[in-house]
Amino acid sequence: MGARERRNNLLGWLFITPPIVIFGIFIFAPMGVALFVSLHKWNLLSSMKFVGLKNYVRMFHSESFWNSLRVSLIYVLGTVPTSVIFAMILAILMNQKIYGLSFFRIMIYLPVITSMAAAAIVFQYLFEPEFGFVNFVLSSIGLPKMKWLNDPNQALFALIIVGIWKRVGYNTIILLAGLQAIPSVYYEAAKIDGANNSQVVRKITIPLLSPVTFFVTIMQIIASLKVFTSIVVMTEGGPAGGTEAIPYYLYKNAFQYHKMGYASAVAYVLFAIIFIFTLLQFKFGEKKVHYQ
Repeated sequence: MGARERRNNLLGWLFITPPIVIFGIFIFAPMGVALFVSLHKWNLLSSMKFVGLKNYVRMFHSESFWNSLRVSLIYVLGTVPTSVIFAMILAILMNQKIYGLSFFRIMIYLPVITSMAAAAIVFQYLFEPEFGFVNFVLSSIGLPKMKWLNDPNQALFALIIVGIWKRVGYNTIILLAGLQAIPSVYYEAAKIDGANNSQVVRKITIPLLSPVTFFVTIMQIIASLKVFTSIVVMTEGGPAGGTEAIPYYLYKNAFQYHKMGYASAVAYVLFAIIFIFTLLQFKFGEKKVHYQ
């Protein structure tokens, strides 16, 4: 190996060492500690007691855990497809040459940069059953008022609405960037062939946008499985556990019940669920992606 190759190798290691160190300290080391803790019984005050896989066995026999898994899956199914579809519609509309486009882009992206805690407080008032603005609108158009955050099923639906509101802007901007990267020659050829707007969207836009849609979908599944702030602020997992998703279930066991070993086991199961969802998405979803 010559001096030039050794110098290039040294420079390469110098460039990759900082991220390796950062990942090691802030990601891999905490993951290792969490795995170690998950095999113990520990309440932060007394010494650890090794229990092996008992935390995992106990978790899979817990009705509360399965309820939290059900809530998380319903939240994912309610949030991800809707936010992606709405975002695609908005991205297609915003890709047109219309007056005030910059203003609309800012308004659509504004929820993304808004603090989730602050937004959740506002939505908590909006969904208030007696005096909330949402029920005021419903009653003004002749529809019955809903209990919203006071009902287990409706509370989860309210959280899904908040999740969609929060994520549509991010999805829209990413999809819009993907739309603008599609070469205009495809659309010009379609016009020459006499294709209408619907055919252009179905035959050109959606297939060529599929890599971006694939990325956005994966990111939204991960984000939805980690939903936490809106639950803490708006419902605290209630009523009757109707909004107790896995991250909040983990938090409650760790910092309210001080079951750090059990909570660490829940954290690893959540990681496994996210990992499996991502693998399935790559296995089955990527087959429908057109990169050219």
